[in-house]
Amino acid sequence: MPDFLLSQLLVSVTLIIECGAMQLKNKNYILAALSVSCFFNGFHYLLLEQPTAGYIFLFSSIRFLISIKWKFQWISAASLCVSLIITVSTYIGILSIIGFFATIFITIGSFSKNDRFLRLMMITGGSVWLLHNLLLWTPVGILVEVIFVGSSCIGYYRYYVAHKPSEP
Repeated sequence: MPDFLLSQLLVSVTLIIECGAMQLKNKNYILAALSVSCFFNGFHYLLLEQPTAGYIFLFSSIRFLISIKWKFQWISAASLCVSLIITVSTYIGILSIIGFFATIFITIGSFSKNDRFLRLMMITGGSVWLLHNLLLWTPVGILVEVIFVGSSCIGYYRYYVAHKPSEP
């Protein structure tokens, strides 16, 4: 099976998971689902010869699990440093830089104690990953980010616009 086709199959698993992840109310469930989706997405990028995105997503899989238990800002900063080291050591051009910037937003959001802020950072980071995937031209990867950002916006609307919560 060609690497491109296998990559699209792997990212299809990500697509299935992310279709529902941002509709969950419990932030820890969101982060757990994102951890699993990042695992498949990481291998998708490695098959497309995008080591920066691949290793950032594999690391993100672990980072999301860590952020379920601990919300310390120093762990967020350490995670960003690891992502920067990955970016510098696997640098292959503008896509490496775009992927790192997307990761900044998602990392900051995942270590936030505030669900609203988490969702806004996921929308921003997902939008930057969408740009990355458009430039890379990974069709299912593009669809993943369109659905992820769209689902994040719908989830934000459901929980913070249409239904005014008693706590942020």
